Amino acid sequence: MARNVRIRRIGVDELEIVRELALIIWPKCYRNIIAPDRVDAMLAVLYATDHLEKEMLEDGHVFWLVRFNDLDVGYASAYQEGGRLWLKKLYVRDEFRGQGLGKALIDNALDHFKSETRDSAEELALYVNKDNTPAINYYLRSGFQVEAEVPVQMGPYLFTDYVMQRAL
Repeated sequence: MARNVRIRRIGVDELEIVRELALIIWPKCYRNIIAPDRVDAMLAVLYATDHLEKEMLEDGHVFWLVRFNDLDVGYASAYQEGGRLWLKKLYVRDEFRGQGLGKALIDNALDHFKSETRDSAEELALYVNKDNTPAINYYLRSGFQVEAEVPVQMGPYLFTDYVMQRAL
């Protein structure tokens, strides 16, 4: 990973940056999977600032931004539920992929929860759209395995996701 990369945990006052990054990243990430009008509708619901605040303040999600030089280029969020650490969001702008930023965000989340919680997680899990081949391949290369195929409601739409997990 490049030396001019910085990952930092953020508070509620910076969730607008996450929303702005999602508006850049999602249309490119999902262009071959989800119709553009659906992406816009999902972004409007899932990345509304009040929804992100609820995830953080009520649901216990922790958010991080990754900055490359002077530009925020990605984000992640995670939370712990029992012995399972859930990676809820992991997104990096297209032009910054392949530089270890996703791995760095995952490692940062793992380090955070190891040091902040008394009950250490036994596995890391996530949901990924079953048609998102690039993401699935990334997670497989990162040691994850498909655990289940499940229906998922995202905003007003129903999708099929894989639950992927790896032991910690």
